[in-house]
Amino acid sequence: MVHGALMISIVLYILVMGMVPAQNTEPLKPSMLWALDICAAITLALGQVVRSMRLRPAFETLRRTPDDPGALVRWRQGVLISDVLGEATVLYGFAVHALGGSDRQIAPFFIAGSAAMILWWPKKP
Repeated sequence: MVHGALMISIVLYILVMGMVPAQNTEPLKPSMLWALDICAAITLALGQVVRSMRLRPAFETLRRTPDDPGALVRWRQGVLISDVLGEATVLYGFAVHALGGSDRQIAPFFIAGSAAMILWWPKKP
């Protein structure tokens, strides 16, 4: 349910950006865009690391013993943290919009964050 709500929020961000114009009329500085690009890349990399460190061991444990509460907690933590990090990437794009970025500057954040959320769709252990 949380994952679905976060996916719906991505669509809502796009709608809000269409209704609320950027308040900053000056063009976005390239250094700021690069900084946000780097932050987004690091965020997505952290999401992948969390998934590999939390989900893989939890999956293995849950396959052997499906009732293991510790493994279920690790699985939930891994899914939730990676979802939040994917959503954060989209929010970087929303920040670029607020700072006066163009649609071409905003789109990669939304595409990368949405793709991560789709690829990281929670699978039942």
